[in-house]
Amino acid sequence: MKTNLLISIVILTLLSACNSPKKEVTNHSNPLEGSWKMQEIHYIYTDTTYVGKPITYGTFVFAPKRYSLLYNPWTTERKAFDTLSKPTDAEIKAAFQSIVFNSGSYIYTDSTVTTTADMAKVPGFEGGQQFYTYTIKNDMLDIMMFDETYPDGNKPEWYGKLKVLFKMKKE
Repeated sequence: MKTNLLISIVILTLLSACNSPKKEVTNHSNPLEGSWKMQEIHYIYTDTTYVGKPITYGTFVFAPKRYSLLYNPWTTERKAFDTLSKPTDAEIKAAFQSIVFNSGSYIYTDSTVTTTADMAKVPGFEGGQQFYTYTIKNDMLDIMMFDETYPDGNKPEWYGKLKVLFKMKKE
C-alpha cells in the first residue's frame, strides 16, 4: 500500500512538471549587462578628436531591461563647493555643467544599443533616444554615441558633426 502511494505521488509529480508552463530557454545572454566604469572619453569631430584620459569616474550600468548613465563630460576633476552645505549660485551652475545623467529603457543587437530616457539631466529629454554602436573585448566596452533624437523628433545641433566614444571597463 505504501509503495503504491509513493509511486502515485511520483507519477503525479512528474505529470505536474510536464504540464507546468515552460520557461523560455535561450543560449544568448546580454553581453552589455553589468556595470561599466569610464576609462576614456573621445569626442570625435570630422577633423579632430579630443581624448579625455584617464577618466576614473563615470558609469554605464545595464540591467536586463534598464540602463543608467552618469559621467563628467569634461576632462578635468569636478571642483568641490567651498562650503559643501552652502554652494553659491556660480558653484551650483558649474556643478550642473560638469555632470551628465540619463536612465531609462534600452534595446540592443549584437552591435547597437538604443536608449530611451525616462529621467534625464536635461528637462524635456524624457522620451528622447540616444543611439550607440558597441564592441566588447574581454572586460572592455567601446560604446560610441552617434545620434540623438529629442522627444519631438528634432536633432541636436551637434548631429552629424560629433560622435562620442566611451571606453569602459567592466566592474
